[in-house]
Amino acid sequence: VLIEPEIRKLILPSGIPNTLDELRKAVKEEFDITDDFSLQYKDSDFNDFFTLTSTDQIQHKDTIKVVFPSPIVLTLFAKTDEESSISSTACPVDDAVLHESTSTSFGESVIIAPPQSTPSRLPWPHDFPIPSFSPEVDVVLKKAMEDYKTDGSLLNVQIVKRDINEHLVKAIYIYTSYPSRIQIASVTEALIRKYPCLKEPGSLSGFHGWQLSLKYKMADYRRRLSKFGCPEVACNTLKKKNPEDRKPAKNVKKPRKAEVNYLPPYPARENQESLEQERVDLLTEVKKRDNTIVVNEKMSKTFVLRRHEVVELCPSVAEFKERWSIFACFVFQINEEFRRITTLHLEPKFMKMLEFYTPKLLAIFTCKGGVLGRRLNEKIDSMNPDKNIDMMRDVVRCLICYLGEKEDDLIQEYNFVLQCDNGDILQHIMKIAICKRDYQEDFSIILEGMQVMAGLENLARACAVLLGLTYALNLTYPKELRHTFEAFQKLFLELDVCKFSPKLLTLKNKLMT
Repeated sequence: VLIEPEIRKLILPSGIPNTLDELRKAVKEEFDITDDFSLQYKDSDFNDFFTLTSTDQIQHKDTIKVVFPSPIVLTLFAKTDEESSISSTACPVDDAVLHESTSTSFGESVIIAPPQSTPSRLPWPHDFPIPSFSPEVDVVLKKAMEDYKTDGSLLNVQIVKRDINEHLVKAIYIYTSYPSRIQIASVTEALIRKYPCLKEPGSLSGFHGWQLSLKYKMADYRRRLSKFGCPEVACNTLKKKNPEDRKPAKNVKKPRKAEVNYLPPYPARENQESLEQERVDLLTEVKKRDNTIVVNEKMSKTFVLRRHEVVELCPSVAEFKERWSIFACFVFQINEEFRRITTLHLEPKFMKMLEFYTPKLLAIFTCKGGVLGRRLNEKIDSMNPDKNIDMMRDVVRCLICYLGEKEDDLIQEYNFVLQCDNGDILQHIMKIAICKRDYQEDFSIILEGMQVMAGLENLARACAVLLGLTYALNLTYPKELRHTFEAFQKLFLELDVCKFSPKLLTLKNKLMT
């Protein structure tokens, strides 16, 4: 009996039991096993272990293996009041699964997401947790807080500032290497809230000096990390930049769309050569039938290699599609890649928030006056929610117009499916093509003149998948559609909601009233 890391001998005085349960009971009593387990037997034909389903599959002096189930690790996050109100009114979504096809209920076929094996950071918290400081600083802060509560006196921060900043930058690095100005402000605000004795008497906010010192301390921390080869910061050293970009502030590669795993390091005992071999093996595994589990495992394992390619090498869409053709075959893999990058499930989150905001958006569009109001009302009148709920998701068209952008910059309609193969689409950089034929519509995604995805059911799903591709390929949003993609990201996916453009902030305030 193989019980890793041991090999034991099992003697059955009464012979091999008649049932599998009796055999499992004998193994459990003989070797004092308390955890749940399954059994595998060594097949002589294949010289490998297979799941034991009946005691008839084993004979005298055969080898069996005890297999313990892998533990399931759950990371729990506190649910905000806003999320609670949304979940009570919108259609519930189970984030533990992803769906291969999404309709009103996000499809009928369900694929269970594989365990995440890629190194993962945490998303930026709503309230930044202040870490523990060194014992000496804790003693100083404890006495200073007592004095502050007694007579309101403030501490001379110079004696503790260096140690506090050192611990704060390490806590920030858990979430991001490049914190924004708003994120740094939230850290210093949380620090002053917990230790009001650290306020600066000469600052209006009480923590402006802390912001500046923390900003430069974070830059120094990145410099130290780059010397140790941390890829997320080492990619911005002058040696790794192109000759024309060798300026410290030029072409800085950093998360700009709330990416959590932007450029992770290679896993232990893995390098570019070993993961490249995994990529080659993946091309073979994709061709096999009913091989979803193996494909997902290899996609997760090669995630780091893909991120290094798209961030450091910046390949064209054609080059990326040639090396990673699986993205053009399965929407599920785009959802999974988005989850690895942001820790969020793309389509369920997008559809849930879109359906939650649709009634409020329609009310806002209806109240709009002038020429824009007439155009919006014409689009709304063409919708028939009683006929097909997919028509409700065409509210995306109204949203584009409401934000002052052109619908034709994102959506191109064709009368025949055959037109999608013509050279007409090769001029498009980023487009959703709608091919109409026999009262049916097929939604495709065009990137850099290539059709990278086809067969999408509706416009809302096409928008979600297109947004996922911008993350997977590290693409920037088109300037002529920057407000539309900002709405997709910050309104429907709630990513990087610390800062809105004025136009989106106005819309967000209207939706919250």
